[in-house]
Amino acid sequence: MAKQNEKICIFTDSAADITRAEAERWKIDIVPLRVTVDGKTYLEYYDITPEEYWKMLEESKDFPQTSQVGMDSFLNLYKKAKAAGCTHVVGVLINSKGSGTYQAACITRDMFYDEYGKDMVIELIDSLCYSYTYGKVAVTGAKMREEGKSFAEILAEMTSLSKGMKAYVGIYNLRILRKSGRISGGAAFVGDALGLRPVAVVFNGAVDVMCKVRGDKAVANKLVELAVRDAVDREHQTAYIAHGDVPEAQIAALERKLLEAGFAAVRRGPLGVMVTSNTGPQALGVIFRGAPRP
Repeated sequence: MAKQNEKICIFTDSAADITRAEAERWKIDIVPLRVTVDGKTYLEYYDITPEEYWKMLEESKDFPQTSQVGMDSFLNLYKKAKAAGCTHVVGVLINSKGSGTYQAACITRDMFYDEYGKDMVIELIDSLCYSYTYGKVAVTGAKMREEGKSFAEILAEMTSLSKGMKAYVGIYNLRILRKSGRISGGAAFVGDALGLRPVAVVFNGAVDVMCKVRGDKAVANKLVELAVRDAVDREHQTAYIAHGDVPEAQIAALERKLLEAGFAAVRRGPLGVMVTSNTGPQALGVIFRGAPRP
């Protein structure tokens, strides 16, 4: 149980794809990544919604540029937590292999300690993942805080959970992959002509295309097959559907199939800037807890 003198701040970055309603309900602080579209810079979560970004991504003249959370955002958060009387802070952050955000948070923590001392403990978790794979970790910690768990218990569970969260993502349209230079125009043309849909695995700091399926309907079937194979204790866990700008029928089909496959429940939410900048808006993913990485 929580020690009586503990006051805990829990935060994550905007690429965790936590909705505003969820962040407000569980009192999770969000620090924003930035994205520049046609010369204008937006703070994710605060200035732009996922749905607005999907439209921009399709219509922008230049390919959008994303950038990590600024050190000023971390410093302001740490100062705000201290001013509020927090004794502990824990943040779970986007994959350090794909963004400098985690490193910036660590550097800023050292700067904060130099100026204010170490009376307020700041722990940072490198999720080694993307999207709600670590958004789920922040929400879990916040729920434990509300239940009155101690900081030690919260940190231990968040750290453990982050090592097991996994995602599979299906990509319906290769245009953004071609536009970003991640695949050649020829490969995109052939893939689209054949109706091939890449399916990528997101785990342990890497995003790897593991297979291709043919046709839109095959995407949900493959996502369910992989989730069932890799999920632990699925009858007691909630699967999460992370979706871009795809038809409701495809999202609903995936939800139904996950429930039929034995998951206790299914939730859904939109994919944000970081993922769709790489996959394009036409993407659909399933997120769940699997066996932990080493």
